[in-house]
Amino acid sequence: MALDESTDHLEQIESNGVSAFIDPKVLKHVEQHGDIKIDYVTRPEGSGYMISAGNPDCSAGGCKGC
Repeated sequence: MALDESTDHLEQIESNGVSAFIDPKVLKHVEQHGDIKIDYVTRPEGSGYMISAGNPDCSAGGCKGC
């Protein structure tokens, strides 16, 4: 993630109130796995952005707490 690079030719996405810019080719590839989620998290080991893609299949044990 770079904050000082040009955003020309990048596509803006937003998730949970956080905006990000991504290469359209990468976006197309990642979206094949499901929704893109961006969130800012605070945990005991530190804080930062968490980016995930896909929708886990809970029936196959793909996520916890479903």
